[in-house]
This record gives sequence, structure tokens and C-alpha cells, in this order.
Amino acid sequence: MTTGNNPLPQAQVKRPRPLYLAILSTLLLLPLLPHLTSCSEAQPEYSDFHPNLTIENDQHLDATLGSAMDPMSTGIWCHISTSFENGARYYVFRNNQGLTSKSIFNALDTRRQSQNHMGMNNGLIVGFNIYGDGFFAYDAQCPYCFDYNALPMRSYPLVIANTGQATCNHCQRTFDLSKWPNGLTRYRATTTGPQGLLRVF
Repeated sequence: MTTGNNPLPQAQVKRPRPLYLAILSTLLLLPLLPHLTSCSEAQPEYSDFHPNLTIENDQHLDATLGSAMDPMSTGIWCHISTSFENGARYYVFRNNQGLTSKSIFNALDTRRQSQNHMGMNNGLIVGFNIYGDGFFAYDAQCPYCFDYNALPMRSYPLVIANTGQATCNHCQRTFDLSKWPNGLTRYRATTTGPQGLLRVF
């Protein structure tokens, strides 16, 4: 139907978008996804869990622990835990160069109950990284396998190699202790030298 010489406007029909255009748009966006989500997935630098461990190595004079507290000995990592033997509490130190030693708790360690400040499950790893970025401290449990809230709690300890790699024997993941971020649970830490003060917090 017309009025004069001008045709009446016809309803616009919206045609469906061709399938190939939808596929093309999706393919073009895929490379951008890591950049769009990287902020939300960034690993926190430090854990919200605080071990609050203090060891005076000027009192214990432990060479194994001291080897990892020496800024001139980068890449030496020491695993710290505790044991209870014959009615006494001990620190147990093992570094990635094959040294192992024990040091009995003194009165200050006992008063602080230092056995309760060994990370999430009786294990910390400390050392200077090989890149000169400073002193690092990690929890000694695999962050992918260990669940702090699990009942009963199961242990998934990391094993340190002389290469500075830490491996979980359960999931077989390997972590570079000198590289950050590396997926591990990291704590703040300071040291005043091989025969000085160690704090992990």
C-alpha cells in the first residue's frame, strides 16, 4: 500500500549474525584472556598465615642453619623442623648440600613454644636466592596437596634438592626456590647473619 508516490516504511528484519563471524570474534579474543584475568590470579607475595618464629643462632651456633643465613652463600636452603626425643625438644636443620644437625631447645625456645611456630605443619625453608633478591622463607608443605583445615591433617612435605628445587613426592610438582612467584607459600623473613637472629613471620 502506498500514499502518493512514497511507499510506506517496512518493518526492519534483524538478520542473525553469520556463524563464521561469531567464531572469528571468539578466536580473536582468546589471546587477550590471560591479560584480562592476570590481576585477579596474581599470587600474593606473602601468606596471611604468620609463623612468628624466632631463632637466636648466636646461642645455638648451628652451622647447618647458619649456612642458609649467610648472604654470601646464595642458593643454600635450610629446612627447619622440630622433634621430641627422650623428653627434650630439638630443632632439626637439613640443608640442600647434605648437612643435617640438631640443636636442643634452650629456655627461651621453650618459653616461646617454638615448636608451634614451624609453619603450617612443622616445616619451614629459608635461604638467600641466587639472583640477589634477598632472604626468602617458605612453608615446607606442598601448597597444592596440603590442606591446613583437613581432619585428619595429612602431611605433603617438600624435598629440597642441591639444585635449589623443591619437589612434592605426592603430586610430583617442582618449585624453583630462587624464583618468585613460584606457587609456594611464602612468609616474611629477616636474618642478621650466620650466627645472628632469624625471624620468620
